[in-house]
Amino acid sequence: MTTAPTSRPIYRFYVLGLLTLVYAFNFIDRQIVTILAPYIKADLHLSDAQLGMLFGTAFALFYALFGLPLAKLADGWHRVGTLGIGLALWSTLTAASAGAASFGQLALARIGVGIGEASAAPAAFSLIQDYFGRRRRATALAIYSSGIYLGAGASVMAGGSIVAAWDATFANDTAPLGLAGWQAAYLAAGLPGLALTLLVLFTIREPVRGAIEGRPQPPQSSPFRAAAAELETLFPPFSLWALRHLGADAATIRRNLFLLATCIAGAVLLVAITDSLLAPAKRAVITHIFGVGLTTNMAQWIAIAVGVYATGSWMQAVRLRDPVAAKLTLGTPSFVAAAVAGGLISLSSYGLAAFLFLFGTIHHGLTASDGVTLGAIAAVAGGLGTLLGGILSDAARQFHPAGRLHVASAAALLSALASVWQYTTPSLYGFYGANFVGTFFLTMWLAPVAATCQDQVLPRMRGTATALQFLATNLIGLGLGPYLVGLISDITGDLRTAMLSVLLLTPIVLLLLQYAARHLQTAEATLADRALAAGDPPSC
Repeated sequence: MTTAPTSRPIYRFYVLGLLTLVYAFNFIDRQIVTILAPYIKADLHLSDAQLGMLFGTAFALFYALFGLPLAKLADGWHRVGTLGIGLALWSTLTAASAGAASFGQLALARIGVGIGEASAAPAAFSLIQDYFGRRRRATALAIYSSGIYLGAGASVMAGGSIVAAWDATFANDTAPLGLAGWQAAYLAAGLPGLALTLLVLFTIREPVRGAIEGRPQPPQSSPFRAAAAELETLFPPFSLWALRHLGADAATIRRNLFLLATCIAGAVLLVAITDSLLAPAKRAVITHIFGVGLTTNMAQWIAIAVGVYATGSWMQAVRLRDPVAAKLTLGTPSFVAAAVAGGLISLSSYGLAAFLFLFGTIHHGLTASDGVTLGAIAAVAGGLGTLLGGILSDAARQFHPAGRLHVASAAALLSALASVWQYTTPSLYGFYGANFVGTFFLTMWLAPVAATCQDQVLPRMRGTATALQFLATNLIGLGLGPYLVGLISDITGDLRTAMLSVLLLTPIVLLLLQYAARHLQTAEATLADRALAAGDPPSC
């Protein structure tokens, strides 16, 4: 009997390598704004809070929310096709960012990039589960997750090099099409992704879901209708209609309306509080809507309110539509605690990453060419840390069911300590050294937490579980981290204080991970029984 193409080791690792490369481009296009921040800030006259919003919220809200319907699509449709279409979209809009002439235009491009990139993780995570068995899953996910730091490193290295070379070559307004260095960098980052799309679509084969574990899952009917129904649950008034269609009772509708009112009131309160802390120059109007001036603060907290409402409304829909998935994710303490811990770690890491180069230019005199050093650190330390985190956590699991989470806890603590050193040392070499150590340990939490979340669900729920984990990572981490650092910097006038402030979350992260560790063994041991009790057929 011949070996199926998808079971051949060489091909499996080819697929994993290509998915990792796609993920690297995902982060190149997402994070290149880090190295371009000082130049965009100068050309478009932005505040630190606006930079934080560009890096974070403008991208994160749509990335997180559209990840939910796209995860449903990945759970029911062709995962390779889902990934390929998303890759083409975000690559095109990254290149289009080169034409942005204002904060609003660049924010719109970032929104589009976020929607496109939302397809990547659910589809890729689900594919990896069907190419690699449970014993090697964390290692495979660690290799895939290393794309984050390979991409982040490449974005800083390539972006800085392009800006430096472009500005040195085309001085005195001689650049083609009048493009600045940061605009040329956006073009260079986006266009290669279109070629990569062809490799994805024509060389990755779609495996049978669950076959590698002996539990093949049949294709789901009407996956696009399911994805549209998922999207419908996020925004009012469609969310109310969707809940009624799913059989929600009056009490559920009242809770949804109360959530909506609470989010509106919360946004108004946060705008009032944060506006009162900012100088008038930092509250500039970015656009007018129906004659009302919209400030960055207003846009930020409206976006967060939308995200919180959409998340709560979607969770209500999941409980009605798929009580088994709700029971194994939202109803499992170890899953929720691990996902929230990942979100809080990401809040710190994204907040620091957004302003890393800007901090370096202010306190250590870095220039665009120094992006090569920062990028090399991100790629080497991040890649090694992610890979080692997967290997160590798989080994630790052999000794204790919650071994993966203990590895993640140690990594989070050591990373926070290194970051304190990085942002307080007066030495440039100390800054670089601490950056390497901090990045190395920071990345070690990714694979352990991802594998822990995946092991607590059924094969048909992997895309949804991934979207839930990434919802926490991106709405909490990317949606709040960069903006809060920028906001605190604008309020205090001290970027260092703003960056150190997000590290105060570390003790909460450690408590959440240890809470998850205490409940994990029970959750995994009772997985089949809880699924059956919630209504899943025994064959699942």
